[in-house]
Amino acid sequence: MTSHTPFTQSHHYQALLWVIALALIALGIYLTRIGFMGQEWLSRSGCAIVILGIWSGMGVIFQEPILQGRLRWRRRKAITEARARLESDSPDSIGIDKEIDAINEAFALQTAKLTQSLRLSVGILEFSLLITGTFLWGFGDLFI
Repeated sequence: MTSHTPFTQSHHYQALLWVIALALIALGIYLTRIGFMGQEWLSRSGCAIVILGIWSGMGVIFQEPILQGRLRWRRRKAITEARARLESDSPDSIGIDKEIDAINEAFALQTAKLTQSLRLSVGILEFSLLITGTFLWGFGDLFI
């Protein structure tokens, strides 16, 4: 019953969003310095970073059902394998029921851990992007 934590699964996604955010900041600084259509580009990049932060929060909505679906599939597979193994060893239904209950309990605990970890990692990403974007959106025109 090996699994990857949501943090490692979304690590590349988090890094990608921060690379995009940093590219937006660099583009905002560049466009402001050259005076392309005004001087507010750093502030505008802050607005785009806020949008990225909101989008990252939507990640939980999309990732959580996928992770839970994977766990349900693993649970069904583990139950099927346990039944086949236990029925061939001994047809004792009490032993089979205990094994299935243990599998269900382990997967329920794992699902709760994964959901909590996913929400925490996405929440931190969302918070940091929103704070950065809001700060630049509000004060970006004063920096350059």
